[in-house]
Amino acid sequence: MSTRSLVLTYLTLALLLSGCTNPASDQKALTQEQVEDAAWGALEPNTSSHDRANWQTETLELVEGQHVADRFEGEPAPGCMGPKPPPNQPVSPSATYWHVVMRPVPVTPQPWGDTPAPTAPPLIPEPFTREAQFLLDASQGTVVARKLMCVIY
Repeated sequence: MSTRSLVLTYLTLALLLSGCTNPASDQKALTQEQVEDAAWGALEPNTSSHDRANWQTETLELVEGQHVADRFEGEPAPGCMGPKPPPNQPVSPSATYWHVVMRPVPVTPQPWGDTPAPTAPPLIPEPFTREAQFLLDASQGTVVARKLMCVIY
């Protein structure tokens, strides 16, 4: 094979390979803000205030499914008010997820030493939901599983 044909073969091969891309590497990583927004979008229908300002994110971390799968077993929102959320999808032990924990923001400080009057303002703006946990697909940001902890009166 001549040098010229060898160079042309390498150039052709290089051009062909440059058109091949890895779809996984083309995906942009989700920002923490996007993850929080997705979790809030899933939580909002089951809140009483429907106000994002009444909720704080306590945990926002990337985890492997094996470390959190047991938290999302059973019903996603047992005894909670609002629309019934869709059932949780299976959590893959080896997959990576965003784990988000949200809790209501306290509005009124709790009095020290005495019992508040029955007509006192609520201590939290969300009297029925104490905590919400979400697992989101790390690459797409879709909710895979959720668990709402509600007060049942």
